[in-house]
Amino acid sequence: MSILHARSVWSGATVLAAALLLSACTEEKKEPLPDLPPVELPKEMPGLYSGSLPCDDCNSKIVRMTLKEDMSVEAIQTTLRETVVVDTLKGTFVVTDSTVKVSLSDNSVHWNFKRLGSGNLGYLTSAGTVYEDDNGFRADFIRIYKVPTVVKNADSSSTQKTVEGVSKE
Repeated sequence: MSILHARSVWSGATVLAAALLLSACTEEKKEPLPDLPPVELPKEMPGLYSGSLPCDDCNSKIVRMTLKEDMSVEAIQTTLRETVVVDTLKGTFVVTDSTVKVSLSDNSVHWNFKRLGSGNLGYLTSAGTVYEDDNGFRADFIRIYKVPTVVKNADSSSTQKTVEGVSKE
């Protein structure tokens, strides 16, 4: 056998072996997916948040948002123009490792927030970056830990009490 013929056989065998290895690697095995544990809502997420959102066609947009344990949201949005418009928006939210995605009013309003280390939420732009206005101010939502409530006494007088956590309605 000549050297050229031996090289040709060796090179053909190498190509055949490589093809067999590639075809063996691309073969998928159909195995059932493992049971995943249920997604748990971080205990620090439900609560009352307050902040302002960017607004191009108004003077200010102020929001008081309650994230509830059942993954529902209620947001009271006050928009300041020449007049004041107050809207109550309801919907749901989803928590991932670093973000909170809020869908309101039959999915017509979407807000995305970054979870900040302090328990607060930072409003995200459509590009996924934390929003900053022209002056460098962010649109953060502050977590309210103590909610003052007014309690009516039997004699019709009022007493202000501070309730730990989120007020129950």
